[in-house]
Amino acid sequence: MTKFLPIACAFPALVLAGAARAVDLETLVANNAAARGGEPAIASVAAYESDIRIVEPQFAVDGTYVATRDGRMRVDVRSDGERVFTEALDRERAWSWDPGNGARDASAAGAAALRHGIELPFKVFGLHEMRGRGHRLELAGTEVLDGVVYHVLRATLSDGFEVTYYVNPENWLIERDRQRRALHVDVDPAPEWIETRYEDYRSVAGVLFPFRQVELRVATGEVLSTVTVGEIRINPRLDALRFSPP
Repeated sequence: MTKFLPIACAFPALVLAGAARAVDLETLVANNAAARGGEPAIASVAAYESDIRIVEPQFAVDGTYVATRDGRMRVDVRSDGERVFTEALDRERAWSWDPGNGARDASAAGAAALRHGIELPFKVFGLHEMRGRGHRLELAGTEVLDGVVYHVLRATLSDGFEVTYYVNPENWLIERDRQRRALHVDVDPAPEWIETRYEDYRSVAGVLFPFRQVELRVATGEVLSTVTVGEIRINPRLDALRFSPP
């Protein structure tokens, strides 16, 4: 495995704070890629598919999420084994489906949210690939959250959407991010600050992926949603028609 770039000093009490102050952007990005399995392993992920359990205060459902490097994604949501909702992006066209309304085009805001889910560095792409895809990264100092001195990294996507990442200098993984957005944009478009915590990283096909993410309202700490991954499949065989509306 690729070794991390050295940045620590000898005194344990100062290692975390000192490292967090001294790291530069290139070191942080390289260390994150190495921690997740290395750039070649991440680049080999052409498609990502996962079985998920979504729990929110009002409901609990199961789902299947799939995304590809060529800009397609789909999530199917099931309740008691029956499909109750679908969202998909077939490159430029975004659409949704439910039993009452059938298939219809997604709103512009909904389509943007689906694209963001592909571009962010947790599924098919790595943090080290973001700038090559037209997004901007910049360091924003450090911040202490729950006793951890995190490196703070700001990402601005090519459409102007901003994400703040919190990278743990002990393992170089993104453990949190913060975004100003709606939880379900086509249900309630009002944006708010939401923190997502990425937990239970596990290796699949040589790449670390978070198997649990918890979304919280920053203002109150209220848990809005918990997504637990049951299984991840890398580079499954996919039918292109899967991403087209029925």
